[in-house]
This record gives sequence, structure tokens and C-alpha cells, in this order.
Amino acid sequence: MEGVNQINLFSIIAEDFFKPLTSKHKAIYIDCIRLIYNTYKTELSFGVDKEVIISELEHYFDNQSSEEMVFDEGEEVAKDSRTKANAILRRLKDSGWLDYEVSNDYRVKVNLFDFAATMIEAFNKVIKNEEMEYQSHVSAIHASLLNKEAYAKPYEYIIKRVIENTEELMVGLKKLNTNIKKHIDKITNEKTAGEIVQDFFVYHKEIGSKAYHRLKTSDNISHFRTSIIENLYSIINDKNIFERAVSGFMEIEQVEEKIEAEDLLRGRILGIISAFRNYDDIIAEIDSKNAKYIGSAVARAKFLLTNTNNTEGKISNILKYLADELNKDESLNLNDEIDDMLLEIFNIFPQGFIDSDSLYVIPISKKMSLPQELESTLGISEEERELRKLALQEKNMNRFSRKNINRYIDEILKEKKAVIASTLPLASKRDLIRIIFISLYGRDKRSIYRITRTDEIIVVNKFRFFDFVIERCER
Repeated sequence: MEGVNQINLFSIIAEDFFKPLTSKHKAIYIDCIRLIYNTYKTELSFGVDKEVIISELEHYFDNQSSEEMVFDEGEEVAKDSRTKANAILRRLKDSGWLDYEVSNDYRVKVNLFDFAATMIEAFNKVIKNEEMEYQSHVSAIHASLLNKEAYAKPYEYIIKRVIENTEELMVGLKKLNTNIKKHIDKITNEKTAGEIVQDFFVYHKEIGSKAYHRLKTSDNISHFRTSIIENLYSIINDKNIFERAVSGFMEIEQVEEKIEAEDLLRGRILGIISAFRNYDDIIAEIDSKNAKYIGSAVARAKFLLTNTNNTEGKISNILKYLADELNKDESLNLNDEIDDMLLEIFNIFPQGFIDSDSLYVIPISKKMSLPQELESTLGISEEERELRKLALQEKNMNRFSRKNINRYIDEILKEKKAVIASTLPLASKRDLIRIIFISLYGRDKRSIYRITRTDEIIVVNKFRFFDFVIERCER
């Protein structure tokens, strides 16, 4: 972390650099900044004729609404597209995003500052939300360490690249970890069962079947980790290689004292080793959050779809009824014009009892007495016991457990290799709930089948879902 406080960001960029991004037209500024950046792609530098930029911006505003705009207080109203384009360019120049340069033929060029280009590249990455290819970073690190010719200049050709790739890799893993948490937070908000299922499909598409699945299979870092750590230790322990690395570090990073350079370089290499050793902890947390998300989604969808006479179903129905009653008029407070009966449904009251943590000492009775003999008629008859056992078995058979869903799919597939979800019975709400659990359990390795989502949306009984293919897993 050395050097973090040595350079002030605003000693490089202008004080007003972020003003366009905090104005009421911030969305338009972002569009225009990215558009300007795209015009430089075919150029040899970040310099383009001003008229070319104006023409691009003018075309952008031609496709937008024709309403008048004021980009800054005290400025005149921009009515036409060209005036808006000039106003945008002027404001970006004043804010330090770009500058003008007059060439020998007196043509004005718009030059984008390098730090502005770096900022725009970051915006593009955020907007595109591109998924990291973990294996490409790990294989690049591994290949650099195995390149014997590169050890002529170990810091310039190897260590520096390894540090950069490792930092990007760890940032990518942390982003994946954060994205899973974001989806967990989503399902804790007020969502309907349909919205929860829709969020689950989004999660499966963006994380479950892509980043997370690849991380556990093809992009598994563990394939290269041992070799990477061994080669990094070899650099530290080989005196000749480390000496050359220190020399390169002093030249590139402009460190004058050799002892300081040795300590800093050794610390950075050990930091990379530590990052790869701690990889298991990061993956364990990602696994935990992924399992938590799937479990939470199943439980919440199951609760919202519960409509039975058991305790859970009754509580669900009561809560739905209360929510409807209390939300009839949003201007009312909780206790305004509400039937007292509703407010008495749930009461909080103190309870007193003695346990091991109580301050009151439990008296110990020394009096011994013989227990009473149980009556032979106590309990239930053997016939009634069998009836209750059958009722319990019937109840378990109707549960949407993984075992029951597996049995159901096994019967559906039989000699078939695959079926489409929309071909299954969809006459009742119970059929729809079964479809949801088939989709959820289809991503579990313990299931006998797997699912593949299609782009076709099925609408049944006002319930919409993406159709999917159900295939038997090959064992």
C-alpha cells in the first residue's frame, strides 16, 4: 500500500472534473463522453477534428427529444442540435475532460486527456458488465513464470505482469462474491413469487451457469496454484534472479535505495503467494453465498406460494390479508381506522419461566416418590396408529421434496431423453408450484436430471415463466 497518499488525484485532474456527472443532464453527458471516445478508435491518438466531434454529437441530439436544454446557469437556452453539441463540448473542456489544439493548417482538434480516456474505459466496463475469464489471467501468470527467456529481466517481463494479473484476478473474484450478495439482498425485498423466480433465472444466467460454474470447472485456479507458488518462491530464493529483479524494480518503480527495493519487492511477491494461498477462503465464501442464495430463493418462493391448511399456510394467508387491509389507503397510519380485531391477532407479552440462566435458584427436592403405574389404556390403539402412519406417508408423498420431484421426473421421462416443461400438466396452482421446484432442483447435482432454459416465455393462468428443457443426467 506504499505510495497511496503521495499523489492527490486532484493534482492530476481538474477540480470540476466530476461536475458534468453530477448535473441534471448526467445521463446525456455520459452518452456524449462515450460517443466522443468512440470517435478516437480509428485515430492514431486521442485527437480528432472538432467538426467531426460536433457532427457526431449533433447526430446524437437529432435522435433525442427536441426539448430545449440549459446546461449551466447563466447560459442561453440550447434549442437546436448543433447548439447543444457545442454546449456539451464547451462544458467538457471547462471541466478538464478535453482540450483544443490548433494544427498547422489552422484546423481545431479536440484532444481527450489520457486520464479522461482511462475513466471512460472504466465506465464502459461497468456498463457492459463483462464477465472475467479467470483462466486467462491464471494461465497468463503461469505462462510468465515458466518463460525461461523472460528471466533475463525478471521484474520487467515476469513479476510486474504477475502482480497486475493477480490483482485483476482477485478483484474479479471479489466482484463475483459481491454480485451473489446483491442477489441475496434482492430476494429480501418485497417481491412476489413470480419476481423471485424471475430473479432466480437472471441469477442463473449471469452467475450460476456462467461465472460460478466456470470457476468451479474449467477456470479452476487450483490447477495452476501449486506451480505458481513454487515458481514465486524460486524467484525469492535464487540470488541471481532476485538481484536482477531488484535492479529492474529500482529502475521501473524509481526506488533509489537497494535495501528498500529488496524489501518492497519481496513483500509484493509474498503478497501474491498469500493471495493464492487465501484463494480457498474466497471460494468457500462464494460457495456459501451461492448455496445461501439458492436456499433462500426456494424457501421464500415456497412460503409465498403456500396455500394449505397447515400452520405455515395459515400464517401466510393471515399476513397477506393484513398487508392488503393495511395498504388499502397508504395515507393512513398503522392504527388509523383499523379494526381492533386485526391489531389483536399478534400480541407481544412477557413470559416468565425458570431455566439454567435464571437468577432464581431452582429448588432441589430431596423427597423421593415412586412413579405412578401407567394405565394400559393410555395412548392410541394399534389401528389408529396405522391410520396416522398412512396419513403421514400420504402427506410426505405430496411434499415438493427433492426425492419426490426426482421420482416425478423419473416417471415423466421413462424412455425419453428430454421433455419440455410447458408440456407438463399446468392446470392447477399446484402444477405451477411443481414447475418452479423442478426448475430449482434441476441445478442441484443430487438431482437425477438437469434443466436448460429457452428464450420462449410461457403464460399459464396469469403466471409467466421461461420455458426450459428437462434432461436426464448421465451417471
